Amino acid sequence: MDSIDISTVEKNIRLENPYLSFFHPLDFSMTTFSYTVNKQNFKRVQSPEKSVAFNFNSQGVFQLSPKIALSGSLNAVREKEYAVPFILTDERTTNQSFIHNPSYYYAPRPGDWLKQDYNIYGVMAYRPLNFLITQLGVEGNFSKAYRDADPRPKTDHYVYNVFSKVGINWREHTLFVKGKYFNDYKKNDIMYVNLNTNVPSMDSVYIRYNEGYGNQYKGELYSSTEYKSDGYIWGGEYAFNNKNIHFSAGYDYQYFIERFYRIYSYKGTDNRERRVYNKYSGLRTDKHRIYAGFLGKFNGYNWASKIDFRDQLYDNYNYALQYKTYRLHQYQLAWNNSLSWFNSGNESQKIHMDLLYGRNRVKDISVVLDREINYLQYDLGYEKEFRLNPSDKLALGLEQYLYIPVRKNFSYLPYQSTRENIFVQRIAIPDYKYDASAKAGLTINVKYKMDRKKIRYEIEGVVTQNWLASRQYKQAVPDYNGNANIIASFALKVFY
Repeated sequence: MDSIDISTVEKNIRLENPYLSFFHPLDFSMTTFSYTVNKQNFKRVQSPEKSVAFNFNSQGVFQLSPKIALSGSLNAVREKEYAVPFILTDERTTNQSFIHNPSYYYAPRPGDWLKQDYNIYGVMAYRPLNFLITQLGVEGNFSKAYRDADPRPKTDHYVYNVFSKVGINWREHTLFVKGKYFNDYKKNDIMYVNLNTNVPSMDSVYIRYNEGYGNQYKGELYSSTEYKSDGYIWGGEYAFNNKNIHFSAGYDYQYFIERFYRIYSYKGTDNRERRVYNKYSGLRTDKHRIYAGFLGKFNGYNWASKIDFRDQLYDNYNYALQYKTYRLHQYQLAWNNSLSWFNSGNESQKIHMDLLYGRNRVKDISVVLDREINYLQYDLGYEKEFRLNPSDKLALGLEQYLYIPVRKNFSYLPYQSTRENIFVQRIAIPDYKYDASAKAGLTINVKYKMDRKKIRYEIEGVVTQNWLASRQYKQAVPDYNGNANIIASFALKVFY
């Protein structure tokens, strides 16, 4: 039962690096069924007002022999989203302050979406010789999304990754080189029941094309669009392992270009259907990542820590007009910590602290728009078990969250037109006000734990409330009712 109470930080480190079982043996496996409701009274614009999700997740690490260890996970999500406006792809700004690829079609009218997402991940670590450690992993992700309002698109998204690392081990030290190749494909079919797709008087369903951060165009005749990209990641890592400590630090570089295609269909003189792919724009990504992880055991205390720094640059390019207008530069520094221990009654206590500093700046010279947000965020939580009988425990947890913008700027100058830019007025400005507003949150969780032989069953209920601590958002979104956001979830977990 020693693997059940390890922290989320440690689980993630072990899932990514099953070779740790060669130095710190610890198998674990967990399966979770959960139901989550998220009600957002304040939000970024291109996010649902409410979502309901069913989630299945199974993950684990297993050491098959002194030379072979495996880790893996399987995740399936079915989600219903309510009243999502302005975007006709499956990407959301719920937990990020920007749309990854700024080239997409949109319509102001909100619509409900049904989304399904499946992810499978597996890694094998193999130690053929004492001085040689290898890891090989694969990951696949497939998702579908449907919208039930006109215009009504359907998206299919496929991603697969192949990655590996090879390390030379000498006593307590290991030096790795690693690489990763990935392929990403997204298809977006837009079905529309009214042939007058570009009638401005039908503003609620009038389809527009957006490029950059506020550069909007009249939609053209089309039936579908595609996004295609592939790229690579390479890097290196150093690891130190002894009886009680694991420490690793590494560097990654990622590069890829995601291309946006407009697809036209027609019938030829032979009455056969043909499709023309027009490569319209591309989004180039350069990302540098520096990270470090630590696991330690000291006098009955287990400490897990992970630090992650990312420097990302996104640039778009319009192939048809041969110019570049949009650039997004983002920094993010995250530090996750967990400390856990048991008292004399075998009741566990856990403390976790997550810190995040971020900066993102978006510039679009086509509409002379410059947006910058620097922010700090922390999440502090405590959980304690209470033993009810030899086999059952009750755990109570409390968590507090705070988001503080430390620097903010929004400059917008209409270019070559006095016409209202709908994207800027109805998306960019409200999103900026959301990100420029301080926010606070409180989470309460209750767990009932039942140990039966070598299996633990855990029933968990979690309720979170988030509040705005600024009036800026209310000024930009007059219909905001002032209420808090609420997230409630119920889960059954099985450890075996």
